[in-house]
Amino acid sequence: MGKIYERRLKQPSPTISLGQAILDKLRENSDDVLLIDGYNGNRMTGKELLEKSVKFANFLQKYGIKVGDRISIVSENRIDYLIPVCATFYIGAILAPYNPLYTEHEFQHILNIAKPRIILVSRRSERLVAKIVPNLSWKIDLIELDDQPFTTNIRTLTDILSNEQAVDFLGYKPIDIGDSSQHPSFILCSSGTTGLPKGVTLSHKNILAFLSKLKHPEYLDIRRRDRFLMILPFFHGYAICTMLLTIYTGCITVVMSTFEPKLFLDLMQEHKVTHLPLVPPILTFLAKHPMVDKYDFRSVRELMCGAAPLAKDIVAAVKARLGIKYIRNGYGMTEMSVVSNVSAREDEDDSFENLTTGVCLPGYLSKVVDIETQETLDAGQVGEICYKGEQLMMGYWNNPEATRQTIDHDGWLHTGDVGYFDEKGRLRVVDRIKELIKYKGYQVSPSEIETVLLSHPAVKDAAVTGRPDKRSGEITMAFVVRQPGATITAQDIQDFVKQKLSPQKWLHGGVQFVDAIPKNPSGKILRRELRAMIAKL
Repeated sequence: MGKIYERRLKQPSPTISLGQAILDKLRENSDDVLLIDGYNGNRMTGKELLEKSVKFANFLQKYGIKVGDRISIVSENRIDYLIPVCATFYIGAILAPYNPLYTEHEFQHILNIAKPRIILVSRRSERLVAKIVPNLSWKIDLIELDDQPFTTNIRTLTDILSNEQAVDFLGYKPIDIGDSSQHPSFILCSSGTTGLPKGVTLSHKNILAFLSKLKHPEYLDIRRRDRFLMILPFFHGYAICTMLLTIYTGCITVVMSTFEPKLFLDLMQEHKVTHLPLVPPILTFLAKHPMVDKYDFRSVRELMCGAAPLAKDIVAAVKARLGIKYIRNGYGMTEMSVVSNVSAREDEDDSFENLTTGVCLPGYLSKVVDIETQETLDAGQVGEICYKGEQLMMGYWNNPEATRQTIDHDGWLHTGDVGYFDEKGRLRVVDRIKELIKYKGYQVSPSEIETVLLSHPAVKDAAVTGRPDKRSGEITMAFVVRQPGATITAQDIQDFVKQKLSPQKWLHGGVQFVDAIPKNPSGKILRRELRAMIAKL
C-alpha cells in the first residue's frame, strides 16, 4: 500500500458567498487606492470599485440576469475589468472570462460551452465578437468597456453607470446563493495545451478556500497596502484569483495589459512593488536581459511563479542578480482552484534541477499512482499526481464525460502530471503524461532537457518535443530561440546536451532555430503547435 498525504485544515474555509466576501473587503478598504493603471496612472479606490460594481449589479438584474446566468468578459487587463467581475458575484451569476486574442474558430467553440447572456468587450475584441454573436443560437448583448465602440448600437460601461441611480452601496446585500460549495462562481478555460479548452467550473467555496489559505504568512507574506504588479492575463485562473486575493488582503495592484519589458521594470521601481506574480518565461527575462541591471528590485519581498516547471539555475540567477530573497514556486491547475502546493521559504536551496513545489495546502489529500496499474506509490516513486479536497472543481461545464475522465469514482482528480513526493512530503513535478517522449522504451521528460538548454547563456528560450521515428518510436528535438547577437549552432547545442544528460535524452531529432516558442498566456509551451511545426519540416 502506497502513501497518501494529508494536511488538515486548522480552521474551516469560509462558507459565505464570494460576493459577500468581496463586499466586506471593499467596505473595509473603501478609502484606499486598490488599482492603478500602469499606462496612464489612473487610480480606483475601494469605494469607487464598490459603488460602480453595485450599480452594475443593479443594471444586470434589471436587464434580466438571474442566478446562474453567465456573464463573459473578453478584454485585455484594465482596472475597470473588476467592476463586472464583482457585480457578477453579487447577483449569483457566473463569470466566464475569455482570451481577447482567441480566433473566430476558438470563440465559436468556447462561447458554445458557457452560452453567456452578456459579453463585455474592449475595442481590441469588439469587432470579432460582434461578427460571431449574430450566428449563435441564443441571444447575446455586448457592452463595450471602452468609451468609443466601433458599433453604434453597443452600450458602454460608462454610459450604463452614469445612467444608473445612486445606490446605497454600504447597505447593499448580495443574493443568497445557498450552499457555496454547490454554486458556481467561474467557468474558466482549461489550459488547452493538448486540445480545445474545456469549461472548468469553480464554486464560491473553491475560490474562498484559495483566498483564505494564501493570505496566511506561511504561504505568502502579504501585508495590508502591499503592492502587486500584475501582467498575467485576467482571463486566466492564476491571474484573476490573484486579483481577488489583492482585494481580499487590502493591497494595491498596478495593472499592465501586455508584457512590455521597459515599462514593467519602470513600474516595478516607481511603485516599489513588493510582490511579483510571474510565469517562468519572465523569470528567464529577468535572469538574462541586460536591461534588468539598471533597476532596483530591493522593494520586492517575494516573487511568485507557477504554470510551468521552474529551473533551479534560472531561480539562482534571478536571486543573485536582483537580490530577491524569496522566489516561491507553486503548483496547481485551474481544475484545483489554481494552486495546491507552494514551496516553503526554506525549500529553495536544494540540489535538484527543478525546484520543489512544496507540501500541499491544508484541505487536500494527495497521492501518486502508477500510470499503468493505478496502484498508489510510495515516496520517491514516480507516477501520476492525484488530489482530493475542497478546492477541486465542481466539474467541466456541461461535459460529464470529460469530468469522469478527470475525477475518478472515488473523487480523486487525476492531474495528468508526472511527479513524486520526496521524503519530506514535498512535490516534485517531472512532466505531463501526454508530453513524455517515448524513445526506445525510455520515457524522456521534455522539461528536463529544456532546463538544461535554458542554462546555456546563448539560449533565450527553448522547447523540446518528440519527433516521430520508425526505428526509435520518437526522437527528441529542440526548438531554440537564440539570445540577440548569439552565433551558437545546432551542433553546439547538441554537444552541450550530450555533456549534461544521458544518451536517451540527447537531441537525436536535431535543433531548429525559431523566433519564438509557442506558448499559452500563462507561459505553458503549446506542444501541439511544436508537433505541427515538425510536420511541416
